[in-house]
Amino acid sequence: MDTYDVIVIGAGISGLTAAALLANKHRNVALFDAQKKPGGSCGIFKRNGVTFEQGAGMFYGFGESGFNPHRYVFNALHAPITMIHHKELYAIQYGDQKIVFPESVDEFVEELSKLFPEEKKGIRNFYHDMEHLYDEVIQTTPVFQSPDVLPKEQGAKQFKEHPIGYLKFLSLMNVSVKKLLKKYMKGKEILYFFDKLTSTYCYATVGEAPAVLGAVMFIDNHKGGSYYPAGSSLMLTGTLEKVIEEHGGDCYYSSKVTKLLIDHNTVSGITLEDGRTFYAKQVIYSGNVWSLYEDLLHKPMKRNFEPTYGSVVYYALVKREAIPESAYPIEMLITGKTRLEESEVTVYLLSKDDTTLCPSDQHVIVAIGPSFQKWPGSDSFYYHSEAYEKMKEKERQRILTLLEKQFPGFRRNILYQEIATPSSLEKYALKYHGAVAGPKQMLGQHMLKRQHTKTDVNRLYCCGEGTVMGTGTPAVTVSGIAAANLALREEGLPEYTSEDGLENYVKVVTPPYPKAKLVISSDPHVNKLGLLARNCQFCETPACSKACPANIPIYQITRRLAVGNLVGAKKQLTPSMMHTCRNCTSKECEQHCISKGTNHQVSIYELLQQTIQ
Repeated sequence: MDTYDVIVIGAGISGLTAAALLANKHRNVALFDAQKKPGGSCGIFKRNGVTFEQGAGMFYGFGESGFNPHRYVFNALHAPITMIHHKELYAIQYGDQKIVFPESVDEFVEELSKLFPEEKKGIRNFYHDMEHLYDEVIQTTPVFQSPDVLPKEQGAKQFKEHPIGYLKFLSLMNVSVKKLLKKYMKGKEILYFFDKLTSTYCYATVGEAPAVLGAVMFIDNHKGGSYYPAGSSLMLTGTLEKVIEEHGGDCYYSSKVTKLLIDHNTVSGITLEDGRTFYAKQVIYSGNVWSLYEDLLHKPMKRNFEPTYGSVVYYALVKREAIPESAYPIEMLITGKTRLEESEVTVYLLSKDDTTLCPSDQHVIVAIGPSFQKWPGSDSFYYHSEAYEKMKEKERQRILTLLEKQFPGFRRNILYQEIATPSSLEKYALKYHGAVAGPKQMLGQHMLKRQHTKTDVNRLYCCGEGTVMGTGTPAVTVSGIAAANLALREEGLPEYTSEDGLENYVKVVTPPYPKAKLVISSDPHVNKLGLLARNCQFCETPACSKACPANIPIYQITRRLAVGNLVGAKKQLTPSMMHTCRNCTSKECEQHCISKGTNHQVSIYELLQQTIQ
């Protein structure tokens, strides 16, 4: 019987974080995900040696200052990671104006005041007040816990240290960003701008979003800075997976959970789609909140959450000349100023700062934006229909038109392109109807009015975008910390706190980051294997594994080696596999590599022989 201390369902950032933190505390952990790899919407895929981000492209929370839960987690885990620090946060193309977001709040206030000179005083006062509030409540005494999990004594300590700031912060809980802004600014144009800014941050308008969220998000990015994992987000998710496996945890992929085992309102385990059953003292669910109730608990939600809109993601590889040198790694395109439109697209040009992603004479493009069309479910007949393909083509042309306008000559420089629809995001990232940010961050379903970490079922906890935090990778990371701490608390074990004095394991580098500098591990042997494994295309249906006489899951091994996870790679091999591999001379696996004959062909045989030593 397979029994664990804790089972985590879902290997997105929140689930990975919770599982890694618990494994680090010597809890026997098992992580399950329906997909074949970890990361959820934070992950990569490769085409012809080029690395594409699936969805997440902006990474905050790694700074020395500001709200930095990512830095805290990697330090707590003693897990080294290298982050590229963007010189500017990003740029917004707002009509005919390009607004650059520097880290300095004062510099940004000056930049914004040039666009809205009649609102200069209000802009300055607004950012001054929000920065002061942020410093008092968030930065001075950071809390890496969801509010519903925060111990009362810690909340009381915060209040005692900054009572006025805390009361002001709480007063913003149930009013809109729009109402807050109107205290400082009078014109419609400036409100239109903040409407767009809010929607890019949290997928809600200023009239929908709670002011308490706005007060944090308008300041936080400036305080901590914007980052990207050197070598792609594979390094972030893979490092968390590495911690789990190095501490004795197990990661099960292509393993869809179809049933929670609940007896007398207490969870005791899970059943997979293939019929296998696993038991645990505690279960953490990090998937989307709708699937929890509809598919696992089989009961209605207490609240009928409204999801964020579905998204389309366009991926392209272009010649370098398609993108001007003046472009920023992250650019947001905004056309209409009075309402949310499908033409509002965020463009990631991350190869400008990380040259490991593609050849030096090319650029990788990932563009994500809303789609207001009704898309078929990924399990429906229409997902494979000609009508669906026509919808996809229409979206591709729509995004291309926007990119051509922003970067003239873009079309003629395309080397490769594909598009993911809300249906694709539902299938591959398990996003409910393609809603990339879960339930909308709006009044009535924000903060404590979202899914709580602790559920009505004993020993069943939740984390992820559906829980009580905001949006983005720092928010889901905090939800993972909260779930881990609650699981530890209910077992009477020491928790993680922001007051822990931790050695720094986050290395920050300046762009551009060259491939020659990429280090997988401080161990020369593991580093060599990691660099060789990065050539792997991580195919969805690997021909190499099918051809392997030992039936070795080569993809699962190379993906782990690519982040220095030798322990996890070896765990994929049974004694029978190792025996067959040691005596293999045919190199059949390598002969069937999709990259055979290219400059990124994988030395599969060498990698396997080195791994089983």
